[in-house]
Amino acid sequence: MVRTVSRQAAALTKARERRRALDAARDEQDRRVEEATAEALVALEGRREAEQALQAATAALGETLRTLLAEDVSVERAAALLELDIAEVRRLTKMTERPAATQAGPAATAASASSRSREVGGGRSASRDESTCRH
Repeated sequence: MVRTVSRQAAALTKARERRRALDAARDEQDRRVEEATAEALVALEGRREAEQALQAATAALGETLRTLLAEDVSVERAAALLELDIAEVRRLTKMTERPAATQAGPAATAASASSRSREVGGGRSASRDESTCRH
């Protein structure tokens, strides 16, 4: 009976040691996961800031290109002056011509299209009313 109790106590001691080792390994893994997550969050914020800076610089470049074109500089000449492709100059100038459509997204475009169709539809129905009154 004493042997059974001592075996049980030895087994419990061994189980505790193994659990503690596993807990320490799990704690270390949790710490590494937390550190990697924090680094990723910082990198995402840096990326977000860089994207915003790129958008601002692109908008400024587009406005400046439009100023050049307004001075009767051809697209080809502006591209040559800045060592850009002609297609890139055109893309940049078009981007700044439609900032509201780009920023507002598809919802604004759909709302704008539906209001235009109502205007057209309203005009047609008014002319139909006039034509029916004439008869």
